[in-house]
Amino acid sequence: MKTFNLPDLGEGLPDAVVREWYVKEGDRIEADQPLVAMETAKALVDVPSPYTGTILKLHGAPGDTINTSEPLVSYEADTLVEEVGEDSGTVVGALEVGVAVLSKESSLSPTKTQTQPHLKASPAVRALAKKLNVNLTQVKATGPGNMITATDVQAFIEPTSFKTIPISDGSQPLSAVRRAMAASMVQSHHTVVPVTIMDDADLSGWSEKQDVTIRLIQAIIAACEAEPMLNAHLDGQQLTFRLNKTIHLGIAVDTAHGLYVPVLKDIAHQNRTALRENIERLKIEAEERRIAPNDLHGATIMLSNFGVYAGRYANPIVIPPMVAIIGVGRARDEMVVRNGNPEIHRMLPLSLSVDHRGVTGGEAARFLQVLMAELAKPYYTH
Repeated sequence: MKTFNLPDLGEGLPDAVVREWYVKEGDRIEADQPLVAMETAKALVDVPSPYTGTILKLHGAPGDTINTSEPLVSYEADTLVEEVGEDSGTVVGALEVGVAVLSKESSLSPTKTQTQPHLKASPAVRALAKKLNVNLTQVKATGPGNMITATDVQAFIEPTSFKTIPISDGSQPLSAVRRAMAASMVQSHHTVVPVTIMDDADLSGWSEKQDVTIRLIQAIIAACEAEPMLNAHLDGQQLTFRLNKTIHLGIAVDTAHGLYVPVLKDIAHQNRTALRENIERLKIEAEERRIAPNDLHGATIMLSNFGVYAGRYANPIVIPPMVAIIGVGRARDEMVVRNGNPEIHRMLPLSLSVDHRGVTGGEAARFLQVLMAELAKPYYTH
């Protein structure tokens, strides 16, 4: 008998939650065939089998939390993808993050039918289809690479028949994504000395309709160049800091699964088109929980555009080792006085939180001043 332990699914995550088994005890399985969908703090991950053989025991039911390096599956194994120890916790086989090719055997429909060739859907989308009793072979894929998205599944159902999936009464454990958020908030609460300053950017000078998010990114680039300390990483234990040479912008994305913070890398060297394409890609991948681990790490400063829903000002939470986060509220028309005359101007609320252990009040105020000045310009800066 061989025991396959839960491998490290990325960045030293301590555990993962069983969401869906693709096999049952007694099944024959081939090496590299998907075993189970595991929910980590980052995404849903398909874990492949390292062995060809027979499943003897599944160590956990859907909803159970399995710690990294603890038993996941026991086999009567025939062959190995690569030679590993009896209790290996190493990633073996072709680990697929958030993407699985559907086959005739893995269709989520109660009636097995021949699938379309190359039909693909993430574990999250497959789980949604299963809950809604949707046969994915009948769904038109609109995502990149013939990927079926959650929107595709929902569009397949008549609006009048769409119902909210009920949940059981009583307390429920937080999902892995929400547990990760909770841990980050606790760390921030115990370590960061937060200060928040607020003001409004005057957008009345804009000469044409513009992409607000791209303008915000351009303003952040200019502000980081003027006050590089806000693009630094602070070591609170050693009380040392490192100025980052590049600007990697974390963008808070609210989803039904919890808060994700995908990272736009090196924003100062991307043009407007590339920035917009990457933003849209990361939003879709966050919704479908298929973001690559590399796209969730390395942020040097954060942006939270909560105003798309509601709210004027906020107290955004700084996540160490970063030292700054910009919050953007809902834009509004406001009466202002210019040259003694009343005028209606478009105003955009800004809230800047900094870690006061490393950032002075003057640095924060000057950073916000540059943000406002850049946003007030009537044109794109590049």
